[in-house]
Amino acid sequence: MRVLITGITGFIGGHLAERLLSDGFELRGLVREPASAGWLAQQGADLCQGDLRQLSSLKKAVQDCDIVLHAAAWTGEPGLSGTQAWLINVVATRHLLEAARQSGVQQFIYFSSVAVYGINRSAVIDEGASIFPVGQLYPDSKIAAETLVRYAQTQGLQTTIIRPASTYGPRGVAWSVRPIESIKSGRLVLLGKDAGLVNTGYIDNVVDGVSLAMNNPSAFGETFNLCDGTVVTYREFYLRYARMLGKQGLPTMPAWLARGAATAPGRFLRGLLGRQVPGPWSVHFRFNPSRFSVEKAQRVLGYQPMIDFETGMRHTEEWLREAGYLKMTGS
Repeated sequence: MRVLITGITGFIGGHLAERLLSDGFELRGLVREPASAGWLAQQGADLCQGDLRQLSSLKKAVQDCDIVLHAAAWTGEPGLSGTQAWLINVVATRHLLEAARQSGVQQFIYFSSVAVYGINRSAVIDEGASIFPVGQLYPDSKIAAETLVRYAQTQGLQTTIIRPASTYGPRGVAWSVRPIESIKSGRLVLLGKDAGLVNTGYIDNVVDGVSLAMNNPSAFGETFNLCDGTVVTYREFYLRYARMLGKQGLPTMPAWLARGAATAPGRFLRGLLGRQVPGPWSVHFRFNPSRFSVEKAQRVLGYQPMIDFETGMRHTEEWLREAGYLKMTGS
């Protein structure tokens, strides 16, 4: 089978590519700069130059493909206008869905996020939870894109929605490299007891779940949370990275200061100071009280996360050390 991966040079996309190539799939990757994915070309991937914002390149990329894994997205990084972010996350998804339908793709797997659950304080959240826009671009764009994916299902395209949580591991940026860099620079601060919950998803576990959903009629028209099914607190999570750097603690500030940053006075003050204003979902996620259930993936797909947090962190530390991220400045 031929599989197209958008975002093939990204964290999840890259690991998926390696797995699928080792499993014998014919693989195509949509990339803006083929040189950035030369390591995948050497392993046998067909690199198709294009851009999510160019309809012609999307049509070319999906041609003769059996499955599309749409992992490319804007994930909240600053420096991109709201219009461009919406274009990448929503409009491009609509165009890619239509191109896939017209090309006769057998399955379209969309990588969403648990961010779509918004400000939900339930102890356990499964795929049946209601989702509503929260007024913040990243979660709202994912909600809008999911709506398009579900509509495409009614038009004859078999679709599956994957909602990863806090995916970490070798080559991961948001939940692996960035914490290390923030600790080294002194910018990572614990918020009070920092007892909010991180729903970890070791990258190999997430890739296992996606592999189980591919070309699986039981996954058609379905949505799945994909993570480890276990949680750790933000304090525990970040202190694990601190200890990799030889630190036994981290600076701490009162939690109420962080919560106050999302209030109207807090947003106004940060705006005056020229600092980034946190959205309501961002603040909620840092104090997240919920565990995201993977029971549906276990029941429908036979998903079983094989790598626990201790093992996953050990593998992550090994990679961070080999890649040079654990060297302190001046050492």
